[in-house]
Amino acid sequence: MIITLSIFYYLYLLVVIFFILYGLFNIYHLLIFGFFSLANILVIVLYVAAAMLILNFSFTQLALIDWQQPLFNTNPNNFF
Repeated sequence: MIITLSIFYYLYLLVVIFFILYGLFNIYHLLIFGFFSLANILVIVLYVAAAMLILNFSFTQLALIDWQQPLFNTNPNNFF
């Protein structure tokens, strides 16, 4: 049985989904319960821009990794 690095990629995608849902929850509360002002809109725009930059950077760096590289190989004929 071969376990590849893709397990970490799927865990990362779960974290990204949680991050996006949490961000949408925060933006919803800023829009509904926050004051309708330029400062509130500026905070929302800066938050979305920073989140998009961070996610874009991480996805471009993760695209360079070979996710099919084996992490564990329990095949008895291939120890070395």
